[in-house]
Amino acid sequence: MSEELLEHIDRLIAQRPASKDALISYRELVDLMGQVAPQPQKIRVEGRLKHVKKKEGFPLFSRKDLPLDLEASSAVMSKFLDHLAATKRKDVDGLKKALELSRSDSGWASRLFRAVLEKDDENLARMGKETDLDPKALQFLSQLALKPSLQALRGAVSEEIDKRGWDYGYCPLCGSQPNMAYFDKTGKRHLHCELCGEEWPHPRVNCPFCQTQEHKSLGYFHSEQEEGFRVDFCRKCNRYIKTVDKRIVEDAAPMEVEYLATIHLDLLASKHGFK
Repeated sequence: MSEELLEHIDRLIAQRPASKDALISYRELVDLMGQVAPQPQKIRVEGRLKHVKKKEGFPLFSRKDLPLDLEASSAVMSKFLDHLAATKRKDVDGLKKALELSRSDSGWASRLFRAVLEKDDENLARMGKETDLDPKALQFLSQLALKPSLQALRGAVSEEIDKRGWDYGYCPLCGSQPNMAYFDKTGKRHLHCELCGEEWPHPRVNCPFCQTQEHKSLGYFHSEQEEGFRVDFCRKCNRYIKTVDKRIVEDAAPMEVEYLATIHLDLLASKHGFK
């Protein structure tokens, strides 16, 4: 993992005291991610198939069919669990159970990754129950463990992704929903994928979740803590997305870091009844 990312995290730890604990924990895991390198992949998508997929609104890959190095991801997960099980977290007993399962069952981590990639909430809940861990915690750790392999995939297929005219509210690479948005220096809106980290342009007056363009249903409110951050919401589907305005925030961190550093916006959105 790049030193630049760690520098961004360190800067935000100093600037955003409300998110300090989450960012410190994230930094420790980012450090561990850098110790495992996924196998390089040579992936080509047949031209006609790629054209048909884009024309029909299909991403390059479905989540369940992403060509990932799950062996490398399992190694990252093992490092995460080994580190976290030695801390004084409230869920340390569950982390120890998960660590033991990952050591005694070579397929445990891969099954967890599949549950996350296939959005198999039932299986994820079962795995949470057997480890006494919140399924959301398992999901977060899984997505983070998959990140190096996902980044390698993005690099391998970067020339295969044609974002021109891609106005959908889901990722052109893996079909996942966005978890952050930002306005670039020209005011153009972009979405950031919650799974693979891909980014793509998206119309400003358009809900990425239900695609409504009704002005009366769409709105936003600003952060009172820091200029340049806001929550865009949709009254039709009751969803929201956190947004960074890079015309104001000149030193914005990568969106996956800004996502963790803007926890106060999630609390604000929840207070207003959005999910």
